[in-house]
Amino acid sequence: MKLRNLVFSALALGTISTATITTTADQTFAATASTTMSLDTTMYAARDTAVYTAPAGNTTGQTLTSGTAWHVSSKQIVRGTTWYEVGGDQWVKGADLSTNPIATALDTTMYVVGTYGAAVFNSPYADRQQTGQTLEKDSGWHVSGQVTVNGETWYEVGGGQWVWGPDMSADQPITQTPGIAMTATAYDPRVLGNYTFGYDTVAANLSVFPRGTKLNITFANGTSKDYVVRDTGTFAYANPNQLDIAMPNSQALQFGRQSITVRVIS
Repeated sequence: MKLRNLVFSALALGTISTATITTTADQTFAATASTTMSLDTTMYAARDTAVYTAPAGNTTGQTLTSGTAWHVSSKQIVRGTTWYEVGGDQWVKGADLSTNPIATALDTTMYVVGTYGAAVFNSPYADRQQTGQTLEKDSGWHVSGQVTVNGETWYEVGGGQWVWGPDMSADQPITQTPGIAMTATAYDPRVLGNYTFGYDTVAANLSVFPRGTKLNITFANGTSKDYVVRDTGTFAYANPNQLDIAMPNSQALQFGRQSITVRVIS
């Protein structure tokens, strides 16, 4: 977010006009004002905010856009109303500024990607506390607001309910099919004179896994690899729960017969 500072120079980009209309309030506000307090801080426009020539003075016709950040250099209280200076003789009412960044509205669906779900907080700001609720991993939620606090993004998933940005994603998670326990043998298509598709091929009963099905196979040693059903064989018709996996002959001879877990990717 770009930090803006109103300055008393008509030549600077984005500055507010320094034309000042003298009013009775401008001339007399000092008599009822508290001592000016010097500040050096950043505050945020809580709404489209009118700019005044002085505390309790006349409006300049300029406004601060809602959500924008501004450097505040001083503070005064006039007749119970707090005013902040955001540039040379450019003042805004304290009620129109916030010490916290302002959330922007959203209307979208996001999904929980946090490993343990997403903890829910009552605020995105420094005083935030967990509510005790957790959004389930892979669940989808309507997001109504977004704010960046100290470089971290937070999303509002309900009235005053916030979750940490990295725990959410706009991408819908892929629903994975459960693993299927099967047995497997191996063969080298080169030895059989049929090296059309390479070693990412499995032969399967096509009534179980149609040709072109993408499979993720987890082997007995815990490793896994993706394959595509491109072949079949006479064994498959009699053994629908068995796959024949293509691999170089030296590996196929060592593979033998082993239990595997098969998951359909697509």
